[in-house]
Amino acid sequence: MLYIIDDILEEMAVENKKHFSPHYVCSRAGTSDLKSVTKYLLDLVGKKLNVYFEVECPEGDSDYAVNSPEEIENDFRFCSICQTEYIPSPDKIWIGFDFIPEYIDYVKKKVQKPELVLV
Repeated sequence: MLYIIDDILEEMAVENKKHFSPHYVCSRAGTSDLKSVTKYLLDLVGKKLNVYFEVECPEGDSDYAVNSPEEIENDFRFCSICQTEYIPSPDKIWIGFDFIPEYIDYVKKKVQKPELVLV
């Protein structure tokens, strides 16, 4: 199943997809195995992907971004979207990905080259 993810990522790179979630990749792959897909995507960070984390407020809004869940401060704050006061939690984050520019370039060049046909 994880091999199909590589194909899907190539398609998405050609389509110029940005800021995608593991849920989106699962949907395109036709799987509900979110844990395995997320782990696989995280393994591609620095190779094909960049990762980012957004802190979710109690109302479900994406309040702010951090580079790592460990950066979340355990202090009261007001959500930048809905102004709800809350204490951010590392358990309430959205994870997202973007392609690294080198991967996009590689995939687009690969698509432009005609396939070799062996006779």
